[in-house]
Amino acid sequence: MPKLLVYATALFFLVYGALFIVIPAEIAYLITDSSPEPTSATIDFRATYGGAQLAIGVILLWIVRQKNDLDLALVLVSFVLLLMALGRSIGIVVDGQANTLMYVYLVAEVVFGILALVLRKDIS
Repeated sequence: MPKLLVYATALFFLVYGALFIVIPAEIAYLITDSSPEPTSATIDFRATYGGAQLAIGVILLWIVRQKNDLDLALVLVSFVLLLMALGRSIGIVVDGQANTLMYVYLVAEVVFGILALVLRKDIS
């Protein structure tokens, strides 16, 4: 189960990152009901959402496959997801008016972030 969580998280970030590199405006609209404007915003979406998400996925796979360090991979999963949840929570409180998908992401980030911590204890 711990390895499955790491691989599933890595796959999610790889797919998400690739989509943001290839079709950033369309994915942004699907998630937020708006597209980045002007062109520099789209470029930044490709870099930040695309590149950074790909990096997270690649790093997770590298840690598990090359370094054989499942514990470190689970720590990374928990940090990334729980800090995303923190940022999303602050956004919901400060900005309000979040769409349903923001709440779905928030629940998933908290649940899988905590699950990574629980699974970490199981492998120790």
